[in-house]
Amino acid sequence: MSTKVFISWSGDLSRKLAEAVHQWLPSVLQYVKPYFTPDDVEKGTKWSTEISSELKASGIGIICLTKNNLKNPWILFEAGALSRNFEKSKVCTLLFGLESSDLAGPLTGFQDTKFNKKDFKRLIESINNESGDSKLESKVLDEVFDVFWERLEKKVNIILKDHHSEDDPPTRSDRDLIEEILDLSRMRSNELTRSVTTMGKKALKDLLHLIIRYSKYESIDSKTLLSHLKSPLTYLCHQYNLLDELEQITQIMDDILSSSELEEL
Repeated sequence: MSTKVFISWSGDLSRKLAEAVHQWLPSVLQYVKPYFTPDDVEKGTKWSTEISSELKASGIGIICLTKNNLKNPWILFEAGALSRNFEKSKVCTLLFGLESSDLAGPLTGFQDTKFNKKDFKRLIESINNESGDSKLESKVLDEVFDVFWERLEKKVNIILKDHHSEDDPPTRSDRDLIEEILDLSRMRSNELTRSVTTMGKKALKDLLHLIIRYSKYESIDSKTLLSHLKSPLTYLCHQYNLLDELEQITQIMDDILSSSELEEL
């Protein structure tokens, strides 16, 4: 049974590189049927029909990225379509002349592969592992990959060398990276704040419920009371950095809870 691989690209350089990968893949994995649309116009006009159909029929997606197309609307559009159709583990960004740190936005959500022998082989192994009964044995894959790798590497290097780089956008600056790290930190901080707020409300709610129950003279034994108090007290000790007191009270409560002689309140 064949395995379909959807190859996404945008821009002249990306197209040439994607075409090289498209032609090379079946040489190593004969059961693979890569889908590659060679023309920008064709991609645009046929998205709702042929490309949409091929996307649904494919099991793996490869997004060919260069300095030229990192922020290209079309590459971001296809990346979004791939992420909706596949599990993220089955979508890979293939980096030509880029580092992982150059990626931003939705493109950071996928597994990235640098175009070098070691990294690219991992990608081929991932495709092979998704191929069921058609899967090649590891030894066979190793031998075939070694035979054909140099052909692809040579072709890619020629494409990159012949490409006119005057219009290439610069890689991301240190400022861009720092701003992204700060944004991620703020997001994480907000998540933690929401989590702490939720825990605080629950701790207070638990204490209030116990007070209400006690004020109504409900029958409640010491073990039940302590088991309910342990969680909110632990939280509050952490909240106000009372770790020594927490250790002491935890030991006391554990001793009491493990005792078989509990008095009724």
